Amino acid sequence: MAAKEAVEKRKKFLIDWLINHEIYEAEDGRQLYELSLGELEHMYIAERIKIGKEMSKID
Repeated sequence: MAAKEAVEKRKKFLIDWLINHEIYEAEDGRQLYELSLGELEHMYIAERIKIGKEMSKID
């Protein structure tokens, strides 16, 4: 698989994951498809951390 194809495949995964978690745009209002791979990865990691923190809360 060419590098460009790998990047596009990863971007699709990240966009699909973010949409499934009800994240539809960046904080600055740009649509997910407008973001770079790095920006998508940052959003993905931030959301995974948020989910982890919520799951670790003790009631």
